Amino acid sequence: MRRRAFITLATVVPLAGCSGLLGGGGVDTTLDEDEVVEFSADEGAELSITVDVNEVFQPEDTDTDLERDAVTLRIDHANEGVVDTWMVEESESFELTIDTGGTHTAMVTNGVADVTIE
Repeated sequence: MRRRAFITLATVVPLAGCSGLLGGGGVDTTLDEDEVVEFSADEGAELSITVDVNEVFQPEDTDTDLERDAVTLRIDHANEGVVDTWMVEESESFELTIDTGGTHTAMVTNGVADVTIE
């Protein structure tokens, strides 16, 4: 009995923070620069996406006067490529209708942000 309990816990605990990997579970996580989270969405699904920016990374090139004021959120379909991208300065919510069902990914560039996809 203890063996089964351990195996069950060993399987569930690593996935506890990764509901984005589970079909229909959505995403509720903090994404760092170029981190990727997977989620599954059916064709025609209407997704509500919320992004709260924690930090915007500035360019490493000190010879330039450029300053970033937003992170980029990108949603991709695993087989079809880029679905959409958004620039978010502080906090923003938007809707997305999925054209092609299947596995999708979300990633943030130029900073760190809390991302929720329902």
